Amino acid sequence: MTRTKIAITATSAVAVIFLGSMMTGCVLPRHIEELKVEIRDVETQNEQTQEMIARLDSVITNGEEANTRLRNDISTTVSQLQRQIDILLENYNDLMQKLDEISRSRGIIKSSPGSQTQTQTPATPPPVVQPEPSIDCGLAYDDAFILVRRGEYQTAINGFNAYLNDCQGHESIENAYYWIGECYYSMEKYTEAISQFDLLIGQFQNSPNIARAMYKLGRSYQEMGRKDQAKSTFQKIVDDHPGSFEAQQAADRIKDLK
Repeated sequence: MTRTKIAITATSAVAVIFLGSMMTGCVLPRHIEELKVEIRDVETQNEQTQEMIARLDSVITNGEEANTRLRNDISTTVSQLQRQIDILLENYNDLMQKLDEISRSRGIIKSSPGSQTQTQTPATPPPVVQPEPSIDCGLAYDDAFILVRRGEYQTAINGFNAYLNDCQGHESIENAYYWIGECYYSMEKYTEAISQFDLLIGQFQNSPNIARAMYKLGRSYQEMGRKDQAKSTFQKIVDDHPGSFEAQQAADRIKDLK
Protein backbone atom coordinates (compact mmCIF):
# COMPACT_ATOMS: atom_id res chain seq x y z
CA MET A 1 0.00 0.00 0.00
CA THR A 2 1.42 3.43 -0.94
CA ARG A 3 1.85 6.26 1.54
CA THR A 4 -0.93 8.16 -0.22
CA LYS A 5 -3.36 5.26 0.26
CA ILE A 6 -2.31 4.96 3.92
CA ALA A 7 -2.97 8.67 4.39
CA ILE A 8 -6.42 8.39 2.79
CA THR A 9 -7.26 5.33 4.90
CA ALA A 10 -6.24 7.10 8.13
CA THR A 11 -8.38 10.12 7.27
CA SER A 12 -11.39 7.94 6.41
CA ALA A 13 -11.13 6.05 9.70
CA VAL A 14 -11.09 9.27 11.72
CA ALA A 15 -14.00 10.66 9.71
CA VAL A 16 -16.10 7.57 10.50
CA ILE A 17 -15.34 7.79 14.23
CA PHE A 18 -15.98 11.50 14.49
CA LEU A 19 -19.02 11.83 12.20
CA GLY A 20 -20.64 8.74 13.71
CA SER A 21 -20.45 10.14 17.20
CA MET A 22 -21.60 13.60 16.11
CA MET A 23 -24.62 12.29 14.14
CA THR A 24 -25.87 10.06 16.93
CA GLY A 25 -25.45 12.83 19.48
CA CYS A 26 -23.67 10.37 21.76
CA VAL A 27 -20.18 11.53 22.61
CA LEU A 28 -18.31 9.17 24.92
CA PRO A 29 -14.89 9.55 26.57
CA ARG A 30 -13.54 6.77 24.38
CA HIS A 31 -14.20 8.91 21.29
CA ILE A 32 -11.69 11.46 22.62
CA GLU A 33 -9.12 8.73 23.22
CA GLU A 34 -9.63 7.24 19.76
CA LEU A 35 -9.22 10.63 18.14
CA LYS A 36 -6.06 11.33 20.11
CA VAL A 37 -4.60 7.98 19.01
CA GLU A 38 -5.33 8.82 15.38
CA ILE A 39 -3.63 12.22 15.78
CA ARG A 40 -0.55 10.61 17.32
CA ASP A 41 -0.39 7.99 14.56
CA VAL A 42 -0.54 10.56 11.78
CA GLU A 43 2.01 12.78 13.52
CA THR A 44 4.32 9.76 13.79
CA GLN A 45 3.95 9.09 10.07
CA ASN A 46 4.76 12.73 9.37
CA GLU A 47 7.87 12.64 11.57
CA GLN A 48 9.09 9.45 9.88
CA THR A 49 8.64 10.99 6.44
CA GLN A 50 10.52 14.13 7.51
CA GLU A 51 13.38 11.95 8.74
CA MET A 52 13.44 10.19 5.36
CA ILE A 53 13.88 13.54 3.61
CA ALA A 54 16.71 14.47 5.98
CA ARG A 55 18.50 11.23 5.19
CA LEU A 56 18.12 11.83 1.47
CA ASP A 57 19.93 15.15 1.86
CA SER A 58 23.03 13.35 3.14
CA VAL A 59 23.16 10.68 0.43
CA ILE A 60 24.77 11.20 -2.99
CA THR A 61 22.64 9.37 -5.52
CA ASN A 62 22.97 8.70 -9.20
CA GLY A 63 20.21 9.62 -11.56
CA GLU A 64 19.16 13.17 -10.73
CA GLU A 65 15.87 12.73 -12.57
CA ALA A 66 14.84 9.69 -10.49
CA ASN A 67 15.91 11.44 -7.30
CA THR A 68 13.82 14.49 -8.21
CA ARG A 69 10.73 12.33 -8.81
CA LEU A 70 11.26 10.63 -5.45
CA ARG A 71 11.59 13.96 -3.67
CA ASN A 72 8.43 15.26 -5.31
CA ASP A 73 6.53 12.14 -4.27
CA ILE A 74 7.74 12.42 -0.67
CA SER A 75 6.99 16.15 -0.53
CA THR A 76 3.44 15.45 -1.71
CA THR A 77 3.06 12.79 1.00
CA VAL A 78 4.30 15.21 3.67
CA SER A 79 1.75 17.80 2.56
CA GLN A 80 -1.02 15.21 2.72
CA LEU A 81 0.01 14.07 6.18
CA GLN A 82 0.16 17.63 7.45
CA ARG A 83 -3.33 18.24 6.10
CA GLN A 84 -4.53 15.12 7.91
CA ILE A 85 -3.07 16.45 11.14
CA ASP A 86 -4.84 19.78 10.61
CA ILE A 87 -8.15 18.01 9.96
CA LEU A 88 -7.75 15.75 12.99
CA LEU A 89 -6.97 18.70 15.24
CA GLU A 90 -10.01 20.56 13.91
CA ASN A 91 -12.19 17.52 14.59
CA TYR A 92 -10.71 17.13 18.07
CA ASN A 93 -11.40 20.79 18.90
CA ASP A 94 -14.96 20.46 17.56
CA LEU A 95 -15.49 17.37 19.68
CA MET A 96 -14.23 19.09 22.83
CA GLN A 97 -16.51 22.05 22.09
CA LYS A 98 -19.47 19.70 21.71
CA LEU A 99 -18.62 18.03 25.03
CA ASP A 100 -18.51 21.45 26.70
CA GLU A 101 -21.90 22.33 25.22
CA ILE A 102 -23.37 19.04 26.44
CA SER A 103 -22.00 19.53 29.96
CA ARG A 104 -23.41 23.09 30.08
CA SER A 105 -26.80 22.26 28.60
CA ARG A 106 -27.79 19.33 30.76
CA GLY A 107 -28.51 19.35 34.47
CA ILE A 108 -26.43 16.84 36.37
CA ILE A 109 -28.28 16.83 39.69
CA LYS A 110 -31.85 15.63 39.45
CA SER A 111 -34.49 15.97 42.14
CA SER A 112 -34.82 12.98 44.41
CA PRO A 113 -38.01 11.01 43.93
CA GLY A 114 -40.52 11.77 46.66
CA SER A 115 -41.08 9.15 49.29
CA GLN A 116 -44.47 7.50 49.48
CA THR A 117 -45.94 6.41 52.76
CA GLN A 118 -47.21 2.86 52.80
CA THR A 119 -49.54 1.47 55.45
CA GLN A 120 -47.98 -1.41 57.34
CA THR A 121 -49.67 -3.66 59.86
CA PRO A 122 -47.97 -3.73 63.26
CA ALA A 123 -47.01 -7.38 62.86
CA THR A 124 -45.33 -6.92 59.46
CA PRO A 125 -41.77 -5.53 59.41
CA PRO A 126 -41.23 -2.73 56.92
CA PRO A 127 -39.73 -3.85 53.61
CA VAL A 128 -36.11 -3.06 52.90
CA VAL A 129 -36.05 -0.45 50.15
CA GLN A 130 -32.84 0.48 48.36
CA PRO A 131 -32.59 4.27 48.03
CA GLU A 132 -32.86 5.60 44.50
CA PRO A 133 -29.81 7.59 43.29
CA SER A 134 -30.39 11.33 43.43
CA ILE A 135 -28.29 11.75 40.26
CA ASP A 136 -28.04 10.14 36.86
CA CYS A 137 -24.99 7.97 37.50
CA GLY A 138 -23.92 7.63 33.88
CA LEU A 139 -24.09 11.37 33.26
CA ALA A 140 -22.35 12.13 36.56
CA TYR A 141 -19.42 9.88 35.67
CA ASP A 142 -19.10 11.29 32.14
CA ASP A 143 -19.20 14.88 33.40
CA ALA A 144 -16.43 14.19 35.91
CA PHE A 145 -14.36 12.46 33.24
CA ILE A 146 -14.72 15.48 30.93
CA LEU A 147 -13.35 17.67 33.74
CA VAL A 148 -10.30 15.40 34.01
CA ARG A 149 -9.59 15.85 30.30
CA ARG A 150 -9.93 19.62 30.69
CA GLY A 151 -7.38 19.62 33.52
CA GLU A 152 -9.90 20.74 36.15
CA TYR A 153 -8.67 18.13 38.58
CA GLN A 154 -10.15 19.30 41.89
CA THR A 155 -13.57 19.83 40.33
CA ALA A 156 -13.30 16.39 38.74
CA ILE A 157 -12.47 14.86 42.14
CA ASN A 158 -15.56 16.52 43.61
CA GLY A 159 -17.67 15.15 40.76
CA PHE A 160 -16.32 11.62 41.12
CA ASN A 161 -16.85 11.71 44.90
CA ALA A 162 -20.47 12.75 44.40
CA TYR A 163 -20.82 9.89 41.93
CA LEU A 164 -19.28 7.41 44.40
CA ASN A 165 -21.50 8.56 47.25
CA ASP A 166 -24.69 7.93 45.30
CA CYS A 167 -23.86 5.29 42.71
CA GLN A 168 -22.34 2.32 44.53
CA GLY A 169 -22.80 -0.73 42.34
CA HIS A 170 -22.66 1.25 39.08
CA GLU A 171 -20.51 -0.26 36.34
CA SER A 172 -17.87 2.51 36.39
CA ILE A 173 -17.21 2.59 40.15
CA GLU A 174 -13.66 1.20 39.96
CA ASN A 175 -12.80 3.59 37.13
CA ALA A 176 -13.89 6.50 39.29
CA TYR A 177 -11.49 5.44 42.05
CA TYR A 178 -8.69 5.25 39.50
CA TRP A 179 -9.36 8.70 38.03
CA ILE A 180 -9.50 10.31 41.46
CA GLY A 181 -6.02 8.88 42.06
CA GLU A 182 -4.88 10.20 38.67
CA CYS A 183 -6.21 13.66 39.53
CA TYR A 184 -4.30 13.75 42.81
CA TYR A 185 -1.17 12.51 41.01
CA SER A 186 -1.52 15.25 38.38
CA MET A 187 -1.87 17.83 41.16
CA GLU A 188 1.32 16.42 42.76
CA LYS A 189 -0.63 15.46 45.87
CA TYR A 190 1.14 12.14 46.11
CA THR A 191 0.00 11.17 49.62
CA GLU A 192 -3.65 11.44 48.55
CA ALA A 193 -2.87 9.63 45.30
CA ILE A 194 -1.28 6.75 47.21
CA SER A 195 -4.33 6.42 49.46
CA GLN A 196 -6.65 6.36 46.46
CA PHE A 197 -4.65 3.80 44.49
CA ASP A 198 -4.32 1.62 47.61
CA LEU A 199 -8.10 1.77 47.99
CA LEU A 200 -8.65 0.66 44.39
CA ILE A 201 -6.08 -2.16 44.62
CA GLY A 202 -7.54 -3.40 47.90
CA GLN A 203 -11.20 -3.39 46.85
CA PHE A 204 -10.96 -4.40 43.18
CA GLN A 205 -8.21 -7.00 42.94
CA ASN A 206 -9.51 -8.35 39.62
CA SER A 207 -9.93 -4.94 38.04
CA PRO A 208 -8.26 -4.29 34.65
CA ASN A 209 -7.09 -1.03 36.22
CA ILE A 210 -4.87 -2.79 38.75
CA ALA A 211 -1.63 -2.74 36.73
CA ARG A 212 -1.79 0.94 35.86
CA ALA A 213 -2.96 1.83 39.37
CA MET A 214 0.06 -0.02 40.77
CA TYR A 215 2.35 1.78 38.32
CA LYS A 216 1.05 5.19 39.39
CA LEU A 217 1.34 4.05 43.00
CA GLY A 218 5.02 3.26 42.40
CA ARG A 219 5.52 6.59 40.64
CA SER A 220 3.97 8.39 43.59
CA TYR A 221 6.39 6.66 45.95
CA GLN A 222 9.25 7.58 43.61
CA GLU A 223 8.23 11.25 43.46
CA MET A 224 8.17 11.33 47.27
CA GLY A 225 11.69 9.86 47.45
CA ARG A 226 10.48 6.57 48.92
CA LYS A 227 12.68 4.53 46.60
CA ASP A 228 12.44 1.16 48.38
CA GLN A 229 8.64 1.18 48.27
CA ALA A 230 8.69 2.37 44.68
CA LYS A 231 11.09 -0.37 43.65
CA SER A 232 9.10 -3.13 45.39
CA THR A 233 5.88 -1.87 43.78
CA PHE A 234 7.46 -1.85 40.32
CA GLN A 235 8.87 -5.33 40.87
CA LYS A 236 5.41 -6.62 41.84
CA ILE A 237 4.03 -5.28 38.55
CA VAL A 238 6.77 -7.10 36.64
CA ASP A 239 6.04 -10.32 38.54
CA ASP A 240 2.24 -10.20 38.54
CA HIS A 241 1.56 -8.62 35.13
CA PRO A 242 4.28 -9.94 32.78
CA GLY A 243 4.08 -8.79 29.19
CA SER A 244 1.90 -5.78 29.97
CA PHE A 245 2.80 -2.23 29.00
CA GLU A 246 2.93 -1.31 32.69
CA ALA A 247 5.40 -4.15 33.32
CA GLN A 248 7.70 -2.74 30.64
CA GLN A 249 7.47 0.71 32.18
CA ALA A 250 8.06 -0.70 35.65
CA ALA A 251 11.17 -2.58 34.49
CA ASP A 252 12.61 0.67 33.14
CA ARG A 253 11.87 2.41 36.46
CA ILE A 254 13.62 -0.34 38.40
CA LYS A 255 16.77 0.32 36.33
CA ASP A 256 16.56 4.01 37.21
CA LEU A 257 16.29 3.22 40.91
CA LYS A 258 19.47 1.08 41.04
